[in-house]
Amino acid sequence: MNTDQKVGKVLGELESEVMEIIWRLKESVSVRDVTEILLRKRQIAYTTVMTIMGRLVNKGLLKRKVAGKAYLYQPHYSKDKFLTRISHQLIKNFMDSFGEMAVAHFAQEVEKLAPSKRKQILKILKGTKK
Repeated sequence: MNTDQKVGKVLGELESEVMEIIWRLKESVSVRDVTEILLRKRQIAYTTVMTIMGRLVNKGLLKRKVAGKAYLYQPHYSKDKFLTRISHQLIKNFMDSFGEMAVAHFAQEVEKLAPSKRKQILKILKGTKK
C-alpha cells in the first residue's frame, strides 16, 4: 500500500488530495493555488477547497498565515511525520478499545507476514525505543 492510499484511509478523499498537493509543493500555498491544481483533474469550486483547507487547519494538519487579503497554508507535519502520528493514535485507540486480546491477534497477524516484512517491523520497533 503506497502512502497516498494510507493517507486516504485517515482523511476524506478531498482532504487527502489537498494534503498530497501541499506536501508535494513543499512551499506555502493559497487556496487558489490548490484549486487550480485540482481543476486539472475535476470541476471544483474555490469555496469547496477553502472549506476543506479550513477543516485541515482545524484538525491541526495545516498552518495558515495572513498574506495580504488571503491566507497562505503550509503543512504542520511532513507526510512521514503525519503517518507516524496517525499510526500511534490508531494503535493507542485500538489498545484502549480492545486491550490484550487486540495485541494477541496483532501478534498472530505479524507472524503471518513475510520474513522481510517482519524484519522491517522489528527495525521500526527498535528505532522507537531509543
